[in-house]
Amino acid sequence: MVEIRLDQLKAIFFVKDFDGNKDHSDAYGEKIVGGGRKLKVSFTDGETIVGYTTGYLPDRLKFYMVPADLKGNNERLFVVKSATKKIEMVLS
Repeated sequence: MVEIRLDQLKAIFFVKDFDGNKDHSDAYGEKIVGGGRKLKVSFTDGETIVGYTTGYLPDRLKFYMVPADLKGNNERLFVVKSATKKIEMVLS
């Protein structure tokens, strides 16, 4: 067993397969009915992900989201807020 501290994480990515697809270009235009609010999450390392969440509150330290790119390799993310630079609502 290995202990991993929450403040050492950016996010936990739940993926479809571990090989992924390096040629895939993210496209965040998918609508997820019942997915909650659509957010754009910018991480401190420069990565940006757009997705849906029912569990984000500004004062929470972490939350789950489903990427709006359903053809990508990520199925779900556990986002650690301290690793984000900006979180904004997306109106669409």
